[in-house]
Amino acid sequence: MHFRDLFSSSAQSLRRTKSRSALTMLGIVIGVMSVILVLSIGEAAERYILGQVSSLGSDIITVQNGADREETRDLPTAFIKEVLTIDDMRRLRAQSWVRDITAAVSQSDTLVANGQDNQVQVFGTTEDEIALYDAHVAQGFFLTREDVDARARVAVLGADIVTKSFGQESVLGRSVKIGTQSFRIIGVMERAGTRSFQNLDQNVYVPVTAAMDLYHKKYLSSISIRSSLPLTQAKRLIQQVVRDAHHIDKAQDDDVRVTTQEDAARSASDIANILQILLTSIASISLVVGGIGIMNIMYVAVTERTREIGLRKAIGAHERDILSQFLAEAVFLTTIGGILGVVTGIGLTWIAIRVINSFQGGWTFEVSTRGIVLGVLVSSAIGVLFGYAPARKAAALRPIDALRKE
Repeated sequence: MHFRDLFSSSAQSLRRTKSRSALTMLGIVIGVMSVILVLSIGEAAERYILGQVSSLGSDIITVQNGADREETRDLPTAFIKEVLTIDDMRRLRAQSWVRDITAAVSQSDTLVANGQDNQVQVFGTTEDEIALYDAHVAQGFFLTREDVDARARVAVLGADIVTKSFGQESVLGRSVKIGTQSFRIIGVMERAGTRSFQNLDQNVYVPVTAAMDLYHKKYLSSISIRSSLPLTQAKRLIQQVVRDAHHIDKAQDDDVRVTTQEDAARSASDIANILQILLTSIASISLVVGGIGIMNIMYVAVTERTREIGLRKAIGAHERDILSQFLAEAVFLTTIGGILGVVTGIGLTWIAIRVINSFQGGWTFEVSTRGIVLGVLVSSAIGVLFGYAPARKAAALRPIDALRKE
């Protein structure tokens, strides 16, 4: 049987049972749609995460509480011992190879300004914050080292906070209340958008020492450093300075971890890939379910068309013709279902990215080529795989038995 005849015959056969064919394809459509949706959103999430991580700067080194598990070979734990102190930051700042350094303490809190309450992120930092992250002050001044050393109650507000609380009024020199203490406004930041998944325009910057007093903290959350040395060498020297300060002799006894943005990007990418594999595996289950549905429907079709099969074989049709006929119908169903699934998946991905962007800007729409190829190829393969057994059964029928079938 020629390919054109095979295609025409399969199309006519499926048109005779439109409702059943549509329901049979539905499982494949849902499966392919799910795979494309999951992979496309997963890749968009990976791009967003890597963009946020890279926005911190590729030459920044971060020191955080908690040992590096790869170095210590310890099991992960939910409890991280806090050890970083202001003295650690000052000791590192004294090193000749350190260009910029900040110490951080952050906490969500309520800021009362001009009679209005705002939920903000209070960010305790040092004078090098704007140099380290290339930030800019729109009005007034940023924190100074004297402010940090004096534990001064001064604050620099993000642009959104000023707009919400004061509108177009002048804010420099005015007081705001953070928690239980009053702070004097000395500056307003330029609009900066998001960085590391935080809306910087909702931040309130205060001296790290004042933040530690406000929230009764003895330890820092992290220390960030830009060095004049290559990253690998700088990491090694930072680890040695901290070990000396904490009286640690061996690397396996480290109580902090020192990472670069490259390390963070690699970890984020690994996590995103694992999640994509997991979600794709779950979505692929619907493809298998759809394949089983096709196999069952094809078995029903063989039973219903037994006399047709017997008649065709009686007038000279070979087994391979019958086998090709039923296989073609199965592949036709799954291929059309795969194409519809691709179109539906692309449409739903576009809608999903639009919805996500309405809550968190910075997501980009891009369809996963891998998802399209995987969806179409797998759906066609399912047609062959699950359609072969019914097609083989039809091809193996003896003409005399088939013609006797009522």
